[in-house]
Amino acid sequence: MATKELALHEKLELHEVLIFKTACVTKSKLFVDLVQDEKLKEIIQEDLELSTKAIKDLRKVLADASE
Repeated sequence: MATKELALHEKLELHEVLIFKTACVTKSKLFVDLVQDEKLKEIIQEDLELSTKAIKDLRKVLADASE
């Protein structure tokens, strides 16, 4: 796969999204055990899995752009 060069503003925007997603994951991990409704707990856990994958993908894009 070809590496795409990102402009500085694109890298900054990716960093902002990465920071936001990381904060969301942290908050969800803290509150998932406090949730009593099983359906809501399932939704939060699914969101945690998807957000964790998104974080890995964003890190890869940033790493590839830095090479």
